[in-house]
Amino acid sequence: MFFFKTMLVVICVFFNLHAKDNKTSLLPNINEVYFLPKEADIAKDNILRLIKKSKNNISIAMYNFSYKKFAKELISSSKDGVEVTIILDKSKITKNDKIYKYLKSNGINIKIADKKMHMKIAIFDEKIAVLGSINWTKESFKDNYEVVLFTKDKKTINKMLNYLNRF
Repeated sequence: MFFFKTMLVVICVFFNLHAKDNKTSLLPNINEVYFLPKEADIAKDNILRLIKKSKNNISIAMYNFSYKKFAKELISSSKDGVEVTIILDKSKITKNDKIYKYLKSNGINIKIADKKMHMKIAIFDEKIAVLGSINWTKESFKDNYEVVLFTKDKKTINKMLNYLNRF
């Protein structure tokens, strides 16, 4: 009986620690989808967690990016040695260049698409991709009906990386 109780405690502690330490465990399957605004906090927290936990690289193509919280975390990751590359739409930068200047002045590699760049993609360490209808703006997470897909599907991720590397 003592052995059974001890094992039960060990298992509970393990799962509890794992869940607290690695919230990407919220993505146990190949794909997880979130609908906003109802699941906005989960989606936002998962994106922030992926930015913080990335070790090698983050590749982003984002039509409209003005969410300073994400920008700050990307800069922090970059300063920790993570290679961050962001492709932005030229018209959005022309309209509002605040985040662009902030990211650029903090060493983030920014590329400007020569045509309308309407994608909303982020790839973390070439292992998890986030895509959907959502722009990285505070309003998109708060006010809009959006869909966000988190995927670990390697074939999909490789195809997206090959496409983004053309810029």
